[in-house]
Amino acid sequence: MPETVPCGLCGRTPGATLSDLARFANIEAPFGLCGCPHCGFLYLSPRPTSTELSDLYASHPYYAAENATRGESRRRFYTAKLARLERWRPERGRMLAIGCLEGGYAPALAKGRGWQVEAVESSPVLAAHARSLADFPVHVAEGWDLSFLWGRRFDVVYTHSLEHVAAPRKTLRQCVRLLTPDGLLFVEVPHQLGSLMELLKRGLFRLAGARADRWIQRERLMYFHQSYFTPRTLRAMLAAEGFTVLTLRTYLPGHPLYLHNGMRRWVQEGIHACGALVGRGPCIEVVARPKATP
Repeated sequence: MPETVPCGLCGRTPGATLSDLARFANIEAPFGLCGCPHCGFLYLSPRPTSTELSDLYASHPYYAAENATRGESRRRFYTAKLARLERWRPERGRMLAIGCLEGGYAPALAKGRGWQVEAVESSPVLAAHARSLADFPVHVAEGWDLSFLWGRRFDVVYTHSLEHVAAPRKTLRQCVRLLTPDGLLFVEVPHQLGSLMELLKRGLFRLAGARADRWIQRERLMYFHQSYFTPRTLRAMLAAEGFTVLTLRTYLPGHPLYLHNGMRRWVQEGIHACGALVGRGPCIEVVARPKATP
């Protein structure tokens, strides 16, 4: 039975259901999309329970074992991503990766660059995929609870899974406790429903309705995402949990998740680059540091 939850940013009672936006995002009953009238945060509610979500991960073909190997084709993108992190921290150290997208390929690449890597994953299925491909410890953290790591310290926490986390503020609070005083948090989330590309698609969808499916591709896995961040709400959440944002960008050239092949790729890349000029690129990448304690 799906559960109804309060706002994941300000904690207030569930906001208004955004039926039109939910239809655009292919979020169908019994799930829904809420917008908080107090802080503007978008989040899934009603949403799958943790048990239901685990079953969805286990059964959906997107998260099947054969898809866990696609990271190798994206080596250039992840290499550039790690290089951006290492400009802020040239010396290598201990890295905790939260989430094992593509079989943990990105943290595996980090290990090859000299980092001491461990990873956590909430889905036993995805953790098993990563263990079969990656040569570093992969822990199952039920509900993304990191408390089993208390007493450990990491120089970097790296995640591109915060949109999947049921309680993102709790997870960020735990990250503060796990980071060294000069440690870094490296986060990427989708800029779903707020990027320039998404705004253009939404305009077309309003004009053409379901017929727009012939021209646009809309997300089919939205019920796996619990939160829909914007630069403003991500900054607010990081600040609330004790982080200072060092840099934020909304456009990563050649991002494999937002581009097709052929001529459409160049059109999409151009739209994404233009969107980034006004903070509306397709994703949000942040490097942040715990605030200094008095």
